[in-house]
Amino acid sequence: MPKPACFRSSDLPGRSPALADRDKVQTDEPAERFLRCRTCGQTVARVQDRIAMNGRHGHALFNPAGHLFEVGCFAAAPGCRYEGEFTFEFTWFPGYAWRFAMCRRCDAHLGWEYRGAAGGFVGLIMTEIRES
Repeated sequence: MPKPACFRSSDLPGRSPALADRDKVQTDEPAERFLRCRTCGQTVARVQDRIAMNGRHGHALFNPAGHLFEVGCFAAAPGCRYEGEFTFEFTWFPGYAWRFAMCRRCDAHLGWEYRGAAGGFVGLIMTEIRES
C-alpha cells in the first residue's frame, strides 16, 4: 500500500521498543487474587473460588433480626475457622445447614459455612472482606 502523499516516511509511526511491547500477546497467567479480612488482613479466600448458588454468586439476604447481608459464595475459604453446630434453622439456602465462619487470625465474623447433600460452600459477608 503506498504511503499517503501528505506524510513523509519520518512522520509515520515507527516500531520503537516501547510501542512493540503493546503488541505482545499476553501469555502469562493472571496473578492470583485474594480476599482478605477487612479487620486484620488475613488471607481468607481466592477470588477464583467464587461459585454460584441458586444461580448467582452474590446474594442480598436479611437475617431474622432484619439485618441485611451481602453474601458472596465460595467453594473454599481456608482463612476461616468454623464455630457452632450445623443448623437448618433460618437457612438462606434450602437444603443446606449452616454454622459461623470466623477469621482464623482475629475472630471477626466473616460469614457462614454451609453443608448439604450436594456438598458444601462458604458464604462470605462481602463488607467484611477486601480484595488484594
